[in-house]
Amino acid sequence: MTFESVYKALSEWQTLIGAVLALFAALWTVHEMRKQTRGNDTRHQNDLLRKKLAARAQMPDALSEMSGYVRSSCGYLVSGKEKPAPPVGATNTLKTVIEHIDTKEAEKTFDLVSWYQVQHSRLMGSQKPKAIEKAEMLYDAALLQAKVNRLFDYARNEPEEARPEKPSQAEMIGSLKSAVTVQVWALKTDDFAQVVEIIKRRHSPE
Repeated sequence: MTFESVYKALSEWQTLIGAVLALFAALWTVHEMRKQTRGNDTRHQNDLLRKKLAARAQMPDALSEMSGYVRSSCGYLVSGKEKPAPPVGATNTLKTVIEHIDTKEAEKTFDLVSWYQVQHSRLMGSQKPKAIEKAEMLYDAALLQAKVNRLFDYARNEPEEARPEKPSQAEMIGSLKSAVTVQVWALKTDDFAQVVEIIKRRHSPE
């Protein structure tokens, strides 16, 4: 085969050869782009996971601060102590973590912060509340404590207890005992009859 025949053959096939080479180049480019995309996706998922873990790590302290605020609120209502200072650190933390935690728990956290704003507003607006007003505000505090309790398992990365969407009577009464402290509950059980009656009207037994 002469040089001229080889050159002629290559000339005739150069378009096909070029197309094949272009195809291989395109396939290689797609492969590299997919590889890079998978890497970016992995890094993004890892970033999201770290942010979620960091958010959850902040939640137990914030929830404990909220519980302390609830007890102080009840101390004001039951024993005439000073009105509690707003738990600014806790609420700021809880507002921040909403962006990074799981959707279900983010909704619970939003609900908790929203109810705190209602409860705190009512408490701060009270001036020598009457018995029925105290009972309503103690109910507010018990409900806030119940919402706090429902987030603790998630915050501590422990198995979550299955509960109905709305707290039951038993859950609310347990939260009330925790809010006023067990010692005060034992000494002044009869003083909480109105609150218990409110709970029974608004919450189902189960």
